[in-house]
Amino acid sequence: MEEAKYRYNRDQLVGRLGKSIGTVKTALSDKYSTVEIESIVEDTIKEIKLLLPHIPYIGGKENYSLNDFYDSIMLLALFKELTKRGSSVRDVGLIMYEIREIQSFNQSRIIKFLTSKLMFSSFIKNRFKRKIKKMTQNNYPDNWKVEFVEGDGEEFDWGMDYHECAVRKFYEKHGGEELLPYICMSDYAMFNALKNVKFYRTHTISGGGPYCDFRFKKGGSTPRGWPPEEREDFQYK
Repeated sequence: MEEAKYRYNRDQLVGRLGKSIGTVKTALSDKYSTVEIESIVEDTIKEIKLLLPHIPYIGGKENYSLNDFYDSIMLLALFKELTKRGSSVRDVGLIMYEIREIQSFNQSRIIKFLTSKLMFSSFIKNRFKRKIKKMTQNNYPDNWKVEFVEGDGEEFDWGMDYHECAVRKFYEKHGGEELLPYICMSDYAMFNALKNVKFYRTHTISGGGPYCDFRFKKGGSTPRGWPPEEREDFQYK
C-alpha cells in the first residue's frame, strides 16, 4: 500500500513538473541567463527527488486541491535552489507569484469564461460541499481541513474557511516556512485572471490568523496579489 502511494505521488508530481517547466523558465528569464536557468531547473529536479519520499498521500484524485499541493512541492524545491544562489525570500516570492500569474492568464479563454460563469452556480457550490465533506470524512492527517461557508449574497456569495493547510504542514517540515506568506498571495493571481469574480481574504494561517477565510463575490474584480504589502491578509512573521 505504501509503495502504491509513493508511486502515485511520484507519477503525479512528475506530470505536474512537465506541465510547469516552461512557465518556470519564463518567470526566471529576466533574472537569470539561459545557462543559469538550465542549472537551476536541473538542481530543482534533484531537490524534488529528495523530497519525494516524504510527500504524504492526501486522498489522490478525490482531493480537489491535489494539483495545488504538487505545485507547491515543486515551488519549494525551486525556493531552496534560488536561495542557495543568493535570492531573498521576497525575490523568490515574486517569482512564485509570476509563475502562477503566467499559468492563470495562459489558460484558454473558454476555460476562464466557463469558470467565471459557473463559479456562483448551485452546481459548483454543491460540488465543493460534497468534496469538502469527503475530504473531512477521510481525515488524512497531512491534508487541509476546510469548512464551506454560505454567503449572504451581499458581502460575499460563498466561501471556505481553511483551518489547517496541507502546504503549510509540508513546508514547516521541510524548510519552506519563510516562503508561506508569499505562496498564499498566488491565489490572487488565479482569480485575477477571471472576469466578474471578486476574491478576497482578511487573514491567513501563515500570517498568524486563526484560519484562511476565502471569500467570493459575483461581480467586480480580484486585485493583484503583488506587491503583497497592499493586501490585507499578508502578514510576514
